[in-house]
Amino acid sequence: MRVINAPAATLGGKAVTALKGAASAYVVIPQGEFAANIGTSTSKLKVEAGKFYSVVSRGGTVMLLADQAAENRAKALLTIYNLSKNASIDLKTADGKTAVVAGVKTGQSGSRAVNGITVDLAAFAGTRALGTLKGVKLERGNAYALVLTDSGLTLTQSSTKTK
Repeated sequence: MRVINAPAATLGGKAVTALKGAASAYVVIPQGEFAANIGTSTSKLKVEAGKFYSVVSRGGTVMLLADQAAENRAKALLTIYNLSKNASIDLKTADGKTAVVAGVKTGQSGSRAVNGITVDLAAFAGTRALGTLKGVKLERGNAYALVLTDSGLTLTQSSTKTK
């Protein structure tokens, strides 16, 4: 369980923070129902054992998004979160020629496992680039969170805190 774009949050009583536009490390939360607080928003959420989730706050509503697990150690897992006002976005190579993850609706996420590579990536609404990341080094066996807000696109390498 982690938070995205949340400078002050608690998940099941555990303090968790993520810089603006970034994803926190994952923290272990027991399965079942728990309280999630992000800023002034509070909600009861329910999670299953062995799954990965991200918690976001949009318009004062706390939302739970199921994350894809990085199961293929030979690939890098990219997950893009659309926390912008754009109805649908695509993650592509920065030149716009190659789609990586397509059709991510606002308040949702999309994932894809890719080969290890260094690449320029951008989030697009149609043909308009909304944010670009240059020289992104994607390493096999790692997972990456790309977060698009109305302020731009950020990248965080995913990690887990066990304490």
